[in-house]
Formats: sequence, C-alpha cells, structure tokens
Amino acid sequence: MDWTLKEARLGAPKLSGPGKDADPLLVLTETAVERYGLPVALTEEERLAGRIPEGHKVIKQLARAEWKLTKRGFGPWARIYRPATGSERACVQLCIPSWNALDSRHWGEAGHLAPAELARVLGVYASRVMTPRGSTAVTGLELMTALHPPTRASEPDATADGTPSTIPARWARIRWTARRARPPTGTRSWRTCRASTCAVRQRSCSRRRTTGRGR
Repeated sequence: MDWTLKEARLGAPKLSGPGKDADPLLVLTETAVERYGLPVALTEEERLAGRIPEGHKVIKQLARAEWKLTKRGFGPWARIYRPATGSERACVQLCIPSWNALDSRHWGEAGHLAPAELARVLGVYASRVMTPRGSTAVTGLELMTALHPPTRASEPDATADGTPSTIPARWARIRWTARRARPPTGTRSWRTCRASTCAVRQRSCSRRRTTGRGR
C-alpha cells in the first residue's frame, strides 16, 4: 500500500474542480493472491457473503498496520484506506479476478485474459471512462459522483480553512411524472376511443359518454 501511494504514486487526476483524485487500482493475479496469503478462490459461503471472514490473518495484518476496510469488507473489490489527514488521501482499490471481480455479465471475457492483456483493457477503460470501481454499473455511479461531487470547499473562514458546502445533486433528482393516458380533447370521439386497447382510455371514454362530453 505504501509503495503504491508514496513511491509509485499511482492514481488519476480529478474529473471536476471540486472533486478529488481517483484512488489507484491494483489488480491481483492468482500468483499475487497466493503471495499475500489470500485464498485463490472464495468458498461458497464467502462468495455468498461477498468477502472473506473478519478474522482472516490478512485483515489482522492490515489492522496492525492501521489500515481500514470499508463496510463491504475484504471482497473482490476491496477498498483499503487510512483516514484522510488534511488534503491527503490514502486509499487503494483492489480487484481480484479469481474471486469473480470481473463478472462476465459486466466485463465479458476480461476475467479470463492474460495479465498483460487485462492491464491493457482496464487501462483503456480507465482512460475513456474512469478507473474501475466494481461492476460497470457501480463505476457509472462513481463517474456521476466524480463529475458532480456532493460537496465543495467554501470560502476560507477565520482560521483560513475552507469548510465543505453541499452541492445540489441534480443528476440524482430526476423525477418522472406519470400522466394519465387519455385521448386529446377535441380530436377523438368516445366511439373511436372505445375501440382502443388501453384500459385507461376506455374508462375515460366511458365517463365522457355518460357525461355527454367528447361527443
């Protein structure tokens, strides 16, 4: 983790002004998984839970080194971090293909590619979309958040520190208004609408026939 963040300095620049730089992604091959003491494949119970047990030795090693896991735990797309200090972020995303991280429903045959070819595919995806964060659906949501961050720094206060202020998430507030289906006024008679297969229109036309409107 320290090598990824401090020496290699992997990651990607932020996509918008008030956003944040993208966390680096490490893809662990089966050889790397074995090297770090992780199981090459998850058991059925672990697969259903989406993570390895909390008492696993690797998780204990991370805790001793003061690294934390998100609520999802150590799964196929584990995110390992340390609490941010100031503007510095310390977070690394892991992708473990042998744990079915690259599900064929989202990533096609990517999970079966050789390491070099997989690195090329994910690199192209990262350059054209963003660094993968899970399934393509999850990555899409992360992309919207990166383009429209929920907060931004406000004007500096008395201590010269900016405090975060909320940005309206317009993309998440799209509402669909359902309209009652009915024939346009003055364009169809009730006899014409009565032949329609739309149940709502039939009720509308019946009401018009009873009240005498729409003739």
